[in-house]
Amino acid sequence: MKKLLLLTYLLLSISAQSQEVSPYYPAKHVVDNPATFTSQITYFDMNYITNNISEFLTYRMSMVVTKSDDSKLLYDGGSYTITYTDRLAQSGYKTLVFNYSIGKVDDIYTIKSLEITGSERRLISFFVNFWQTSINFTAPAGNSDVSLLTGQDVAKFYFNKGQPYITVTNNTFKSIEEFKAYFQKRKG
Repeated sequence: MKKLLLLTYLLLSISAQSQEVSPYYPAKHVVDNPATFTSQITYFDMNYITNNISEFLTYRMSMVVTKSDDSKLLYDGGSYTITYTDRLAQSGYKTLVFNYSIGKVDDIYTIKSLEITGSERRLISFFVNFWQTSINFTAPAGNSDVSLLTGQDVAKFYFNKGQPYITVTNNTFKSIEEFKAYFQKRKG
């Protein structure tokens, strides 16, 4: 009886943590290997993705949330900013700022795009480790930009003359309305 209760509890907790909105609906699990954290970011449930990124930053990069601003979330979307800072003082408290552009799909906040700013060293480390790519791009021909595909996402690293940043956009859906129509069709 205890085993049955434990199994029921585990199944309920797994399904409670899975996202509701996904370009691959009805598939719910987008991280193939939880140890890697890599997943598509755009047009997924905001809570699922922000938790995944927070865990990655905490366990892989020793960064913690220092500021979270949800005051700009409106009924139909808006923006959401989360700031992470190094956990160790000796690193100089380098930061990464994640600014999510949000829309609503079936009353669930859904990520449309993402821009990440902060310390160049931390941006490079995040780009290389989160998307599991090489570090050969640190300064290709000075100011060249780097991009890669993950699912439908295009993640771009811009060197921007010493003020680097990362953007993540979707290369399949051009607007939240286009995604909503697609998602409603998938749901049937």
